[in-house]
Amino acid sequence: MTEQQMPVYAPGQDPRVGRREEQRMQRVAVDIAAAEQHGGAPAEMLRHRVYRIVAQQAGSPDEPRLTVHVMASSLGEAAYRAWTVYGRPGGLYQQDQYRITSVEQVLPEPGELL
Repeated sequence: MTEQQMPVYAPGQDPRVGRREEQRMQRVAVDIAAAEQHGGAPAEMLRHRVYRIVAQQAGSPDEPRLTVHVMASSLGEAAYRAWTVYGRPGGLYQQDQYRITSVEQVLPEPGELL
């Protein structure tokens, strides 16, 4: 940070991050090629973000809000996963009593991938 004169650490501005990501991608490519050569299933690289999902009781804006965090690849998938897990009968959202009011990406920075 001192060398780059960054007031706050920003991974996108750190040249080491780019080099390490390139090295990691080279290792992944080698692993994929080895798996394919040995007849293994094709490798799949999943990239996810962490989303904060807030739900509120329907018709009761003064009631406490329920907040959960979910890893997913998009806002829509995050909401779907949360509703699938917590919206089922007996779940945290107790079907028809709560509705998701917001979905927000919290990690990593918007636009970046884990």
